[in-house]
Amino acid sequence: MKRLLCALLLVFAAGVIFIGPHLRNAFAGTSVDITLGRAPMHPTQQALNFMLDQPGDAALTAKRKSKLWATYYHMPTVRPSWTSVAAKPLLDRKSNPISPPLAIKDWCDAAMQGSIWVDNGKDAPTAYMYVDSGGPDQVTCDRHFGELSERIKSATRRARFAPFHHPQACDVRVIPLMAFRTIAVDRDRIKMGTVLYVPQLRGKTFWNAGEFYTHDGYLIASDTGGAIEGNHIDMFVDDAGVDPFPDIVRSNSRSTFDAYVVDKKDPAAIALNDAAEEICKDSDRPGRKRKKTVSI
Repeated sequence: MKRLLCALLLVFAAGVIFIGPHLRNAFAGTSVDITLGRAPMHPTQQALNFMLDQPGDAALTAKRKSKLWATYYHMPTVRPSWTSVAAKPLLDRKSNPISPPLAIKDWCDAAMQGSIWVDNGKDAPTAYMYVDSGGPDQVTCDRHFGELSERIKSATRRARFAPFHHPQACDVRVIPLMAFRTIAVDRDRIKMGTVLYVPQLRGKTFWNAGEFYTHDGYLIASDTGGAIEGNHIDMFVDDAGVDPFPDIVRSNSRSTFDAYVVDKKDPAAIALNDAAEEICKDSDRPGRKRKKTVSI
């Protein structure tokens, strides 16, 4: 039996030696194309990359439609004003000073923009964000705000702030700052956390953090400011050199566009909220325990 097995192995080896080259030559010109299908992108990743699906016509109903107009805001960087007697620090909700003294123009810019970096030239810059206008008057910015309403001017005089350290303010915000997603709104008109779909915004291209994107049309109301009133929204862009979507963001109350409230159970709204959780996954968020995020 062993001799038979040895003989068979010798025959097989001889076949490989003598027949193998002929087989290789015969199939040398043959190629096989293998196409691997692209795995579908996770909805959270779609939200982070402005690739959410367009809503169906049934979702764009008249009862959810609003006419809005837009401006944009960023986070200016300013230096303290140590020598000016008129300079004022930013105050927290309890009216305690939380920043170095700022020139009045810079203080008013913080109240108008809603967020600001303060760089003392020695340490890492500290960021501050507007939280409310619940305190007593501190600074009068009327001459900086031109024709804005008295309600807005009054709110900026009483602006209060909070410092933050996370790049997207996860340490002080329930929903992080997301460039070209976050909008500041009038809370009496649009509830915080509301997702809006703007058809005119879909397909618009832009640069963000060195990457090129095409906007999917979705925005999330997660900020406010002393200068935001009525149907005015303010889009966060995080870069003073950006003039986003000039045919939409016209900084003119007469230049309105359609926006639709997206149902909170809509897949796009869920994906945007999951994207916020992903951004803040390593940070404790105010009023909310750290949430275990979905792997993407």
